[in-house]
Amino acid sequence: MPLLAEEKLVFATHARPPLSLYLKEVIQEALKPYSIEINVIEMPGSRVISQVNNGYVDGDLSRVINFKDISDADTSNYVLVNEPIVLTEIVMITLAQKKITRPITWESINQGKVSFLRGSKTIRKYLKIENRVAVSSNKQVLEMVAKKRVNSAIMFASVAKNLLNQFPELNKQLMIQSPAVLSFHLFTYLNEKHAALIPKLELSLKQLKDNGFLENTANKYQVTAASAATLSAVSLLPKINAYRPMLYNE
Repeated sequence: MPLLAEEKLVFATHARPPLSLYLKEVIQEALKPYSIEINVIEMPGSRVISQVNNGYVDGDLSRVINFKDISDADTSNYVLVNEPIVLTEIVMITLAQKKITRPITWESINQGKVSFLRGSKTIRKYLKIENRVAVSSNKQVLEMVAKKRVNSAIMFASVAKNLLNQFPELNKQLMIQSPAVLSFHLFTYLNEKHAALIPKLELSLKQLKDNGFLENTANKYQVTAASAATLSAVSLLPKINAYRPMLYNE
């Protein structure tokens, strides 16, 4: 059944704060003209896909534009809201005084052990099997570097910045290396039962870009809002895929 105006939409996301907080605030504001409230549930990425595709959850807050092409799971009931919300970056974190090989590439990152969040399929596929050190929290990802148990860590820039702000000791020990290893935009998807809502949501998101809401909200959460500038400056994932190195088996 299509959504009724007095109902709530439930979104799932595998993103973590501050990114998930930004996404929630933006989508809630975009749906406000239609008197729709949202709830957001954080869960592992694979569970998000099954819950949204099966219609138990109404939408997925954040995926890349070609998500349906690259996912191994059934996404047949996913429908794209074709308006980017945020530019996300994947970065390398090392000890602050560490000398690194430049330019930063997946080949140079794979010169040693790398910690990352368990379940991060995008990151996992870029790492050689013998270099993967998957842990259960983003703080542990950084602690592995600080304790010199790995050569580097890979995670979303917004998450890394947030954690380093929270934990001064880690902030003293570690450094986010520039430039980012990957940069791409994220989009929202709805279950197909809400397809009629998509043009309205796309229009609202465009208006929020134009009136500055996206940029102001992004500044609050220390993320980068999607904009004409980011769209022209960054290749979307399909182009990145064309030039990326060979991916490694699961």
